[in-house]
Amino acid sequence: MKKLGFMGLFLLFAATPSQADPRDDSLSAMLRCSAISDRTQRLVCYDTAVARVPGALNNVAPPPAAAPTPFVASAVPPPAPVVPHRRHTSFMDRLFGPEGPNRAPQTSVAQFGSESLANGGTRAYPIPMDGDTIDQISARLVSYQFADGYVIVTLDNGQIWRETADGNPVQHLVRPALSYAAIIGRGGGGSYAMRLSGVAREIPVRRIR
Repeated sequence: MKKLGFMGLFLLFAATPSQADPRDDSLSAMLRCSAISDRTQRLVCYDTAVARVPGALNNVAPPPAAAPTPFVASAVPPPAPVVPHRRHTSFMDRLFGPEGPNRAPQTSVAQFGSESLANGGTRAYPIPMDGDTIDQISARLVSYQFADGYVIVTLDNGQIWRETADGNPVQHLVRPALSYAAIIGRGGGGSYAMRLSGVAREIPVRRIR
């Protein structure tokens, strides 16, 4: 009966898939015992092998390590579509068109403000540009007159400048023309700025001759 018990354990180990070294060692020990011809020594061998069985059964081998997941490069997102830049319309664009003003550099008194001569004083570009070497002129008035309250002055250098309708008209001057000195410099909003001696305010003007 004891031999049958050993054979049952042997079959149990044989039917159980080998998962780790402890079970393999126990099974090998029992196989070695079966080869012993002496009955007493064979029983002693079996007893020793059976004593190792509980530990072999409880010592379960760890599951095999999972194969490393292959690295898969994440897909690179497509670049964002380029939104065309829309050019904002500025005051100067409305005044001169999308191409902007077109005037020659001003390097002399004769050239100062001359860009408005071709359009009758309806447009000017007083903002400084590359190449400008003159930013203002000074002269004395030789005459002045009014049109709908807006002053038109004639300077002693032959130039004629007219007040624009961008603000309140001057309406009148109290002294003779020759008593006024004029300084005309670069202004904003498409007009030059004229200062007359004795007049507190700046007068927006464009050149008409």
